Amino acid sequence: MRKAFHPIMGALFLLVVLCSGVSAKMPLGERTIDSNMNLAWKFDFGGLFDQETPASSLSLPVAPTEISASAVSDSLIKVSWNAVSKAANYRIYRDGKYLTANPATHLSDSGLNGATRHCYHVTSVDAAGKESEQSKQACATTLETPKAALGPLVLTATASSETQINLSWNPVDGALGYKVYRDGLYLMTSTAATSVPDKDLREAGRYCYQVTAVDTTGKESEKSNQACAEGTEQVFAFKKMDATAAASVSKEMLEKGRVQIDIEFDYNKYDVKPRYHQELKKIGDVMAANPELKMVIEGHTDNVGGKGYNMNLSARRAEAVRAYIIEHFGVKKTHLTSKGYGMSKPIASNKTAAGRQKNRRVEAAVEYTIKK
Repeated sequence: MRKAFHPIMGALFLLVVLCSGVSAKMPLGERTIDSNMNLAWKFDFGGLFDQETPASSLSLPVAPTEISASAVSDSLIKVSWNAVSKAANYRIYRDGKYLTANPATHLSDSGLNGATRHCYHVTSVDAAGKESEQSKQACATTLETPKAALGPLVLTATASSETQINLSWNPVDGALGYKVYRDGLYLMTSTAATSVPDKDLREAGRYCYQVTAVDTTGKESEKSNQACAEGTEQVFAFKKMDATAAASVSKEMLEKGRVQIDIEFDYNKYDVKPRYHQELKKIGDVMAANPELKMVIEGHTDNVGGKGYNMNLSARRAEAVRAYIIEHFGVKKTHLTSKGYGMSKPIASNKTAAGRQKNRRVEAAVEYTIKK
């Protein structure tokens, strides 16, 4: 005889099923029969009672530790790190970019440039392909590229026209070619000749050169001496200068005890511009013609800015002029000194732009007169 289903008993039956841990992942209403031939129902409550995936199955591998990098040569850096348990592979990053993968706990990074710094990170990868966080950074600098064991070089630089400087040096045994540098930057290569022209110079000023010899392996020798020459119109303007200019300066210096040097400086600058080189040559020629003459280069400013600031600026400008004359005209250091006066000796009113311009000046003062 079939028994009627009582609502209260049905609710109790459902509660027992839920509490008994019967799987809730089967579709609602699916029937199963256990080994004792008991009828049971499995229910699906939309994942409400699903268990979360264990955290251990989602965790990343451990990052490698004790990473180190050491330079072996000018082109090789060795990187090593501690082994990570259960790591199937390691990924190596150089300077922030992926480099390669390696199952071992070390790597030889070759083909690098000399005297170059590189930084490395390493990650571990497990069998499932999951990658760890990056390790700490380890850096190393490759060694200097060895210099070729070739003989010394002696370089000369001579201006041959308004736009060209000729370079020449001695031949070196075992040299396959030569590399030329201008103002510290690579300029050209000469495969065999020991003289080359530097043509089409556009900027006025002083150019300095060095040269190296290159052997059959491509290694360079030590750089030669530095040889400098005036570029473009400067050297030829000096040569064409009227001889009476120096005579006029000499006369003014002897009569007045000083002469103003026609030089202007940029705001807050004290470098001597190439267009004033001819003006300084007048002073250099006078001192070369009168080797017993001693002079002081005086720097002056207007009244814009503080007293201390202007005193320092005027001293730097005077010293820049002094250094140029000594370097280019063979004047003895003891015969030419410099001093800054700041805004203390104006020759015009500082109330006008024209007056302030006149006060921003450099003068050459005779320390004592020429002996007759």
